[in-house]
Amino acid sequence: MTLASLFRSAVSLKIQLFRCSICPLLVLAGLNAPGWCSAAEPEVVERHVREFRVSVDGKPRGTQTMTISRHSDRSEVMQGEAEVLMNFVVYRYRYSSNGTETWKDGRLIRLTNEADYNGDKYVIKGSATEQALHYEVNDVAHKAPSDILVASYWKEPDAKRVGRQVRLLDSDKGNQFQATVSRVGSETVTIDTREIPTTHYRFRGDVQVDVWYDRDGFVTRQESLESGHRTLLELTKIRRQ
Repeated sequence: MTLASLFRSAVSLKIQLFRCSICPLLVLAGLNAPGWCSAAEPEVVERHVREFRVSVDGKPRGTQTMTISRHSDRSEVMQGEAEVLMNFVVYRYRYSSNGTETWKDGRLIRLTNEADYNGDKYVIKGSATEQALHYEVNDVAHKAPSDILVASYWKEPDAKRVGRQVRLLDSDKGNQFQATVSRVGSETVTIDTREIPTTHYRFRGDVQVDVWYDRDGFVTRQESLESGHRTLLELTKIRRQ
């Protein structure tokens, strides 16, 4: 920690102590407390980390990590990190992505993401209103339906979406797609010699993606066709925190 950051931390702590001491006095005096006297942020009631292996055309190419948190206000947060490296004969291609999705009551309410496609960078920031999701891609404004799904596919779709066409948001570049969701059925996925009961879903339309979700409703396996290449995401480890 630098001296500047240490100083800022000390000032922040002093301000917090002042707020904690003055808020009760304002209430006793019958005055309305300012916004910083409101309730604290929702508590994390459950958190776990999922580690995945990424393969392209049958060859291991990278890793992906999803940190999934459930909060006391019924919101869910997924923090994702991915890195893929492709070594070709004459050049190397590197992809990385780091972002956060916040969901509540089946809707995406906040989204941030930074992606790097071999030097081409994309920064996305978005938040939802009752009518729509408003987001920016490299400072250019866009709008999506309020019920849009994200193409990270980390959480099992609601039953009401099965058999219907849905809108999907690519959180890396901000593009929107359409696909029909179908429930294939119950299947078993093997993870480190352990057999895990899952439910297989299929997304078909502008995308070709198959996803397997475990009993908790989280992704364990994902197969997709990306620019003619078969991409496979396989769960290798779950860490509880």
